Amino acid sequence: MEPIQLKGVFISSKGYKKQLILKNNEVPIMLSFLKNIIKDEVLIINTNLGLEIYYNSSIDYGNIITKSFLLLISKKDKMANDYRIAVCSSLIEVTKTIKLSFVRLSTMPLLFSSYTKSLLFQLNSNFLHNTGIMKELYAVLHETLVILNHNEFYSKKTYDFQTSVQELFKQIKYYPLLNQLIKESTSILRVN
Repeated sequence: MEPIQLKGVFISSKGYKKQLILKNNEVPIMLSFLKNIIKDEVLIINTNLGLEIYYNSSIDYGNIITKSFLLLISKKDKMANDYRIAVCSSLIEVTKTIKLSFVRLSTMPLLFSSYTKSLLFQLNSNFLHNTGIMKELYAVLHETLVILNHNEFYSKKTYDFQTSVQELFKQIKYYPLLNQLIKESTSILRVN
């Protein structure tokens, strides 16, 4: 059996539109469905550039995720050929896809800003429920941003985003420790 590792499905519209692929009220429905099937952490990032679905598993659920998405959008009179769908069934493939998208985005400052702002917000809102995925995703993002910041793609925006990502993931890394310290502090206060 294959080891548990980060996998992902990346979906984007063939024609860039300034709208979400899934409405915000559809994301929890898809998330709940996928969590019931995968039985592990699932993270959905929904931006104007596309839909990113990350999950940890030893099994490749890419086909099920793709079919679920197509079923959900079929009620909007959309077809499969309206979208680009990339199924990444290993951490290496996820890393390559993220690196490629960040290299492309780094040449488009407005899109980069819009995407990274949305990404940070969604990562920040979901980190408590997906700490395993977040740790692996942090490693991929960190590696990608270090490469970008050391190559010709460097800009203040990529550097600022890297700093924000590092701050977010410090929270993830130290969250259990902080929780424990808070519990101990409050129990000591109650005793005194």
